Amino acid sequence: MTQARGFALVAFFLAMVAGLFTCQKAESAEQLHLREGVSFTQDLDSGFPIEADNLEDYALITGKPTMIFFGAAGDLNTNRQAKRFVDLYNKYHTQVKFLIVDVDHLNNPKAKALASEHYKGYIPSEVLLDRNGRATWSQVGEIESTIIAERIEKMLSK
Repeated sequence: MTQARGFALVAFFLAMVAGLFTCQKAESAEQLHLREGVSFTQDLDSGFPIEADNLEDYALITGKPTMIFFGAAGDLNTNRQAKRFVDLYNKYHTQVKFLIVDVDHLNNPKAKALASEHYKGYIPSEVLLDRNGRATWSQVGEIESTIIAERIEKMLSK
């Protein structure tokens, strides 16, 4: 019986260690950048303007503010606001979770849920959630990075 217990403990320990190395999930989209060739002057683009690793991560994290960007491919306003969003990501990605939702391709159930709760039907659109996942600010259309940064700073100071 002692040997069986020992094997069980070793198996449990190995399972825990394996889980640490194989089941870690990124906390949000990472390495956000603009897609090469994005136009800021013409509505000729056909691809979504933001590319990132872990783009399909739509989970909210309790205790961390979240900034959500809703946009679509081929929209000049989305492209220009995407540039601002990426700039904000570069400044705040260690303190704020950034999510990107392509409203034309809501294939993920969590993306659909976010859109259902926070998307107002116009692009581009951005929403800032507090540490508890409640929307504290939202804006439709283009808005300067400095205004959004002020909202983020206010959120982080609480």
